[in-house]
Amino acid sequence: LHWTGWTEVYHTRSRLTQHLSNSYSNNFSTLNMHPPLDRPHPECMQEIDDLYHCHATTSKIKFWGCNDVKFALDQCLKKEKQNLLLELNKDAAAKRAAEEDAYQKALGKEMSFEDYLKKDKDYNKAMEERKRMEESKQKN
Repeated sequence: LHWTGWTEVYHTRSRLTQHLSNSYSNNFSTLNMHPPLDRPHPECMQEIDDLYHCHATTSKIKFWGCNDVKFALDQCLKKEKQNLLLELNKDAAAKRAAEEDAYQKALGKEMSFEDYLKKDKDYNKAMEERKRMEESKQKN
């Protein structure tokens, strides 16, 4: 398609989206079936186009007519979200460690709670006693 063809597809999609959102908002105002499809979903464009085509060509009386297409779109959007979360959380451990260090400095403490417990004689003695009791229970 040339440029005018793409704009025609875009405007048709926009009109269909507006029509569907108006008809659903009157009856199902709290029901969100999927995230907004007007923002870019580069990995799922084929599924979105298939859903728009199915809605445009399938009878509204046959409300289950687009279930397969909708299921494929849901799976694609789920995979897109998982990829996004992996990208956002790839350095979460480093961020958490930096936050813990900043928190300890703000409190004026030199060591973390875990380090304090490792040096606490009473705590270590109690943990050793607990291990001995667990081992004696396992032997009996």
